[in-house]
Amino acid sequence: MRFSVRHRSRAVRAAALAGVLAITLFAAGCAKADPSVVAYVDDSEITQQQVDDAVEGVSSILQEGQQVSQAAVVNAMIHGVIAEQLAAANKITITDGERDALIKNSNLAGLLNVPKGRPIAYDVADQQIVSGKLGSEAYLAAVAKEPVTLNPRFGVLDPNQKTIINDKSASLAKPVATPTP
Repeated sequence: MRFSVRHRSRAVRAAALAGVLAITLFAAGCAKADPSVVAYVDDSEITQQQVDDAVEGVSSILQEGQQVSQAAVVNAMIHGVIAEQLAAANKITITDGERDALIKNSNLAGLLNVPKGRPIAYDVADQQIVSGKLGSEAYLAAVAKEPVTLNPRFGVLDPNQKTIINDKSASLAKPVATPTP
């Protein structure tokens, strides 16, 4: 394969930058370097802005005294991307109508009317739809094979389940701590 001088120059600069960043981030255990990326799921990125928007969206439907678990939101987003990729690989079509029908009778129904919250609700729906069509065992086996890299500032990712293991809560909401007198 031949590269033009322009591409070769860009490739050399990118390789040099990647080398510097890899050395800098080696101690942190992060193979990918963009600090605005929360996770890489195969070739897809989940950005900090997407997480912030999802947290804002979920927060808008919570009751007083609840707050969003950022780790649970990231987990849902990772699994949403994985479900989307598994759906494409297995020629499974998911419609917004299917998603809406699944969500409308759940505790996530309020997110359907929240522009920043709808994507996280759809991520949860996609997981359930794809798991249902593939079968839960096949779905979990496929999840275990998906390459996911989590930004270390969010914790440690279970390599098989692809969930953050430092937050033991599976809920999107958790009670706010009350100060002791």
